[in-house]
Amino acid sequence: MKRLLLLGFLTLDLVARAQSVTPAGSASATPSAVTNPPARGIMPLTLNHKPNPTAPPAEVAQAVNSFFKTLQGDPTAPPNSQDFYEKAYDTFLSGTALGDQKEKTSYFISKTQEAFGIYGPLKDAEIFDNYSVGSNVLVLTYLSRHPMQPLLWRFIYYRPEKTWKLINLGFGDNLYDLLD
Repeated sequence: MKRLLLLGFLTLDLVARAQSVTPAGSASATPSAVTNPPARGIMPLTLNHKPNPTAPPAEVAQAVNSFFKTLQGDPTAPPNSQDFYEKAYDTFLSGTALGDQKEKTSYFISKTQEAFGIYGPLKDAEIFDNYSVGSNVLVLTYLSRHPMQPLLWRFIYYRPEKTWKLINLGFGDNLYDLLD
């Protein structure tokens, strides 16, 4: 979806988010717009608290940082090589319910390529917010820096036992969610 802002700038609402998975492991159907209002961004972002940019647990931070590092690409690779997108997602989603959904992984790769094509290559990423929902759900918001504008990334982790597992992710270019 494209929107023309009053200032004449064109922004592309790149919304890519994972679909929830039912306990049986099958993807659930997308709720209708009648029961849920249309999505505004990567996932609803309500900041009823001051953003907390503290680092997540080490195992989570290592996975997210490695994901962004791989998305930066290999400077020694041929100019048209884009294998790093696939490598980044395959590694990051390995062992997760999201990683088992190859069609969804392909969608994320394609949307990431589209976003990086519009806003330029990834320079770096930083944590914007880190908060818990209860003691076993962790919600992380990162900003990735690109030549044109940043992208907003959301990662949701769940700790069913002793280790954190990625259960949802999304990204987009709608920074208005940060201004509400």
